[in-house]
Amino acid sequence: MLTMGEALSTNALRYRDKTALVFADESLTYGQLNDRVNQAANLLLALGVGKGDHVAILLPNSLEYAELYFACARMGAVAVPINLRLAPAEMAYVLGHSDSKALIGYGPLLQAAFAGGMKPSGALSIVLTVEPGPEGVPFYTPLRDNQPKSDPGIAVGEEDPWVLIYTSGTTGKPKGALRSHRSNLMIALLLATDLGITPEDTGLAILPMFHVNSLWLVSLSLCLGATIAIYPHKAFHPVHVIEEINLHSATYSMFVPTLLTFLADAAEKGLVNPEQLRVIITSSAPLQTTLRDRILRAFPHAVLADIYGATELGAVTAIKHRAGGVIGSIGMPSLAQDVRLLDEDGREVAQGEVGELHSASPTLMTAYYKDPEATAKAFRGPYLGVGDLAYRTPDGYLYLVDRKTDMIITSGENVYPTEVEETLTRHSSVAMAAVVGVHDDRRGEEVVAVVSPREGQEVDVAALQELCGANLADYKRPRRILVWPELPIGATGKVLRREVRARVAESND
Repeated sequence: MLTMGEALSTNALRYRDKTALVFADESLTYGQLNDRVNQAANLLLALGVGKGDHVAILLPNSLEYAELYFACARMGAVAVPINLRLAPAEMAYVLGHSDSKALIGYGPLLQAAFAGGMKPSGALSIVLTVEPGPEGVPFYTPLRDNQPKSDPGIAVGEEDPWVLIYTSGTTGKPKGALRSHRSNLMIALLLATDLGITPEDTGLAILPMFHVNSLWLVSLSLCLGATIAIYPHKAFHPVHVIEEINLHSATYSMFVPTLLTFLADAAEKGLVNPEQLRVIITSSAPLQTTLRDRILRAFPHAVLADIYGATELGAVTAIKHRAGGVIGSIGMPSLAQDVRLLDEDGREVAQGEVGELHSASPTLMTAYYKDPEATAKAFRGPYLGVGDLAYRTPDGYLYLVDRKTDMIITSGENVYPTEVEETLTRHSSVAMAAVVGVHDDRRGEEVVAVVSPREGQEVDVAALQELCGANLADYKRPRRILVWPELPIGATGKVLRREVRARVAESND
């Protein structure tokens, strides 16, 4: 059967003494990791977590993060990674909506979240901490170490859920994408096959492990029998990324374009071996021509692959870049992806016409958790879409033209304008708000808000920034807040975000 727990246990037999995970000055062989996973699974079972229960993880990158993902897989529980950048109220929503029974968190993060108003409630009955945290919360590590290293013997099926990953919501609340063992394992195997990654390779997971990109990269590595190093620094710094690449002689990694800029800088300064990285993956935001060509010049023997996908979809399309090649395209369907562009009635559009991109494949999510209406809206039979609009050229290349949801991607993170707009309009001085993404060389897109004042009111921009700071994750907060006398309104009474985006972009020129 295709389960994540079985993939690890198989590699523990094949590669027992080979290094599986590296984090700072710690490492685990496949045999040691498998033992730790069994201990963690046995601990959860002893505390009352059963098959099908949800386990929330509020940790920075660590060996414990990886072992908990696979401990849930081993015992049939569902891992719920929580974005560390969420505000306490957002964390509380995810905990409550996910029906998480257990929460394993990093002490200082738990302390800050509890102080900010996130309290155990609902189904949540078990809280454990890694590092000192709130008073009275038991420590995870010694409890785990007292458990047996034997497999807990829970029957887990390939269609059983493994992870519940929350994405920013188009209506102000995030949605939980429920993903099975089979779908995640297929993402790992298909990506590895497409990119030529083998057990002899060493990867580097740079992004936070609550991020789907790092989850897929770690899963890919451990399913293959490769070695994967996890970025150990709590704060991101490009110098540290280069240090980690060199320290571990990484041969593959996944970047967002912002990070590729730093990689190109380092290569041009001779700070990284151009022969070392042989698979460079980029995703989450469009890759510009200049940056593409810099990477190809700096790493002449590497595969530079641009992946289009989504939490709900997996890796849908890929383009392997070459100098002078196609730019602006998201490429062609990846292995086992049947991509169709559909109109509002679910009919496939003609070549060259714009339709909503849908895919049928073994990598799709199962459903949006506790949201049958959103699930039914996203699926057209076996085809799933997330609102991206695209067209296909005669040579088979796909091009995104817009996001039906107006989603903004900034430094690899998804931001939905409605959520930010709702926060801004809570202020008594704001009549209307429009939030748009504007091109930014470093972040891919910059979050910009435009507000109009209520009659007789003056907008205090500093107060709005404070309001956003208290209620939104840092990456969702507008980098700029502009005040206009009025916003452009369409015939249906809705704010024309496209026009707002155009006017803001023009003002930047």
